[in-house]
Formats: sequence, structure tokens, C-alpha cells
Amino acid sequence: MASSIPTGGARRILRRLSLLACLTAQLLALAPAAAMVLGTDERDSASAFLTADDESRFEGVGRIECLQPGTRGVSLHATGWIVGTADTVMTAAHTFFKPDANGERTIARDPGNCIFILFNRDQSIREIATVRYAVSPWAETRFRGDSARDFAVLKLSRAMKVSSIPSVAIAAGTMKPVVELVAFQSGVSQDQRARITQGEARRFPALGADHEIDGSRISNGSRLFSTSANSSPGSSGGLYYDRSTGAVLGVHLGGMCDPSARTPAYDPTRCFNYGLRFDRAMLDTIDSVARDAASSGQLIASDQPALLPASVVLAMAG
Repeated sequence: MASSIPTGGARRILRRLSLLACLTAQLLALAPAAAMVLGTDERDSASAFLTADDESRFEGVGRIECLQPGTRGVSLHATGWIVGTADTVMTAAHTFFKPDANGERTIARDPGNCIFILFNRDQSIREIATVRYAVSPWAETRFRGDSARDFAVLKLSRAMKVSSIPSVAIAAGTMKPVVELVAFQSGVSQDQRARITQGEARRFPALGADHEIDGSRISNGSRLFSTSANSSPGSSGGLYYDRSTGAVLGVHLGGMCDPSARTPAYDPTRCFNYGLRFDRAMLDTIDSVARDAASSGQLIASDQPALLPASVVLAMAG
């Protein structure tokens, strides 16, 4: 966890701490890692900032922030983006979970204590909404920690004002050779602006049966893909975009790298960032939340003591 420097935008609400819930999994000699910069760091270059067209196309990409347990501060968790309807948001499930002392995944924070924020180009806040509820396969203990099901769909307290909502596509067969990751980044200037990083996409390295470590596993490697697109803590939940079709293909999860590597450098089988492909089950979950008809069995309910409601954060901001 790294402290952040208060500068405008949402930092006018409360002191913010940067937090990425690291995803853990086992793959041959690879070790789990936070999302990584895997080569030339272009994240502060002019090409990484959204163009006017991109800002319109991705105006629903925002940050999910939750109250930090034990403090009155806000912990920056992840990227989220509006999908389906203007009050529905997609992100990574591990945003809300962490391993306990026994290595089992427990719910670290209640989605009801979280807010979703959209920013203007000047990093000022454009809109904020609280989270009514979140659903994910990880709500069921038997699926918890499975990277092949590492997604959550949030229902906001109100619809956000957006004119464009990206379409989502199921990538049949081989992934597109080039994808763009649209997400918030840490360790950059103007970090309250989403970035676009580009990289190649490959099939996830072959796995045998369930690989499991520290409460996380990969039950189906074909649901994942590796990529060279640079990322960093705060990028989890970002969207992978195919500019040739104008569709979103996946959700960013994290990185894996050979622990013997002194400096992370992209290798499609030994050091890479990775994402989750969309499938029919994910689209059905989006649809159910968009219709406000989500399955009660997939509602994320906190294992932790109740905290100050997220609505209080908004009141403090006002």
C-alpha cells in the first residue's frame, strides 16, 4: 500500500491511500505480482492520454473507492466502467476480497461503503454515486479466488450522465493480436485521468487441472489471456478494448512474473499482465444487474464490521 499525494479532484474529499488487492495464483515457476510496467513506460507520454474522441467513448471509465477499515480515509481500489446501463459498473472481484491468515479469501470491504467517481480532464470530479450492491461469482465460497470468475458488477445509487456506453463482445477463439487497456494508473502524473496503454495479447499459458495457492486458483486458463500492455496498482478492473471492432473484450486482473527476474520484462509465458475474457455468464450477470434483478446468491456481503456508510463520504465532500 502506498500513500498518495493530495492534489485536487477527489483528494478534496479525504486523504487517499493507494491500494491494489493483489491477485494470487500459481503457474509453473511464475509468482503473482501486482500489475506491472513490462518495458518502456509510456504511461506519461502524450499518446497515453485519451483523445477527445476517446474521452467521449470512455467517459464512463471511473474509479471505485471505499472507506479504509480502521480509518476515516479513503482507499483507492480499482478502475470500473459503466456497462449495459448508466447505473451499472464492471470491475474485478478481487477489489473487494483479500486472503485471511489461513490463505482463504474473505470479503475485505462492503461494496455499500464504496463510491464510483467520474473525472473531468482537469481531474476535477464530474460525478459521484454510491454503490447500492455488487454481485460476483466470488460471493459463493466455492468460486472464491478463481481467476476465471474474477469479476464483479455493481449497481449504483443513481444513473450517471454519460452519452456513450461501450459494447461488450465475446472473443471467440484467438484473442486479437493488439489490445488497448483503458484504466487508471498509479505512479504517474495527473493520476486522476484514465490512460490507454497498448500491447499484444496472447493465449494464457497452458495449465493442467486447478492450480491453487494462498486461496486463489485458475480453474480454466482458456478464460484468461496474457498481454504486454503496461499497468500498475489501481488498474484492476480496467477494460481491454479492440479498436478495430469498437468492442470491449475483457477485464484487467493483474500480473504474473518469474520471481527470478530482477526487472520485469514482458515474456508471453514468463512475465505478463493478464485479463479475463468475456463469456455468456458475464454478459448474463451484466444484464441481470442492469435490470435490477440480480441473483441474491451472488450478492457480495461484507465479512467485516460495519463502517461509516459511503453516503457519509459524500456528505463530507459537500
